[in-house]
Order: sequence, then C-alpha cells, then structure tokens
Amino acid sequence: MKPIEICQHLGQGHIDAYYDELSGKEVREVLKAGGCSVNVPPTAYTQAARRRAWRRRFDTELTGGNDNLALALLLEWLMRHHRQMLVDYLDFLGVKHTMGETDEDFCVTNPPEKLREGVAELLKKYPPAHVASYLLLVGHLQDTPVFDQTPEVLKALGVEDAAAGEYIEKHKQTYKPRMRQQQAAS
Repeated sequence: MKPIEICQHLGQGHIDAYYDELSGKEVREVLKAGGCSVNVPPTAYTQAARRRAWRRRFDTELTGGNDNLALALLLEWLMRHHRQMLVDYLDFLGVKHTMGETDEDFCVTNPPEKLREGVAELLKKYPPAHVASYLLLVGHLQDTPVFDQTPEVLKALGVEDAAAGEYIEKHKQTYKPRMRQQQAAS
C-alpha cells in the first residue's frame, strides 16, 4: 500500500493527530520532502499562524494525492515520535538495529509467519492505527506483500472485514515485486 493510500485509509482524525505531534521544524521538513513551499504570508507572525498556513498547504497536498508528502509525514512521525515501536518490532524479529534503524531487509530475512507473529505482539502494546501505519509503510519500503495481505493489519488501519478480504484478493492477483523487476531489467 502506498503512503498516500495509508493516509487515506487512516482518515482525517488520525492524520490530525499525527500532524499535531510534529514540531514546526518537523512540519517544514515534511513539506519540503513533499516538494512544497514552506513560505508563509508575511502576516503570519506567530507559530500558530504559521502552522495554520502550513496545515492548509499540507491538507491540499494530501487531498491532491501527494505520495511524497504522505511518505514524509509517516516517516517523520514514526522516527521522531514512535521509535520505540520500531525498536520493539525489530527486537522481536531478532534484527540488529540502532534505535529502530537498520539496513537489513528484514522482510526478506524473516519468514512471513514470523513477521505476522510480530503484528500480534505490536497490537498488544500500541494503538492499532499506529501499528498499521508502521507495518504498511515497511511493506511499501521493503516491497513485501506480507502486511498488505494480513487481515489484522488492514483491520488495524480501519478497513472493514469484507473490504479487507477484497483488498487482499486483489493484492494477491496484482502484486508484482518492484525489486525483482528492477534486477531483471539490469
């Protein structure tokens, strides 16, 4: 699932909460990564006024489908405010890391069953939407179908059971690994 799709499924309430956790500096980083200007009107004297201007730009870009902005939002939110969840998951998998950061492609080095066991462990400790945001983003970044095809992850994102079943079936039929396609073209 692409980052913009994750954000769309999360809904406005979760996006509001994720955005509100970010500092002004972090919001600027997200906007820049999304290819957006961080300039504000000259009348925006206060931090609150600047944040309102940035938020309008942010909402416009997300509504317009800016996948780079969605990716930056999820990464910034996770790395700055929810790193312990990353640490816990990597520790569960036995992956060497530095405070939740690793170069290991752990979705390849661990069997799908183990990756899914970790889902249940995270769901015991963290809010479902947070777990789904993290794991679906990992699935996107590491190009694995495991999390897109795990009903518990989709349910944690807020996808109804019937819609999750349809999504999984469609995903199974249409998923093509990006990394293998690139290697074949080399």
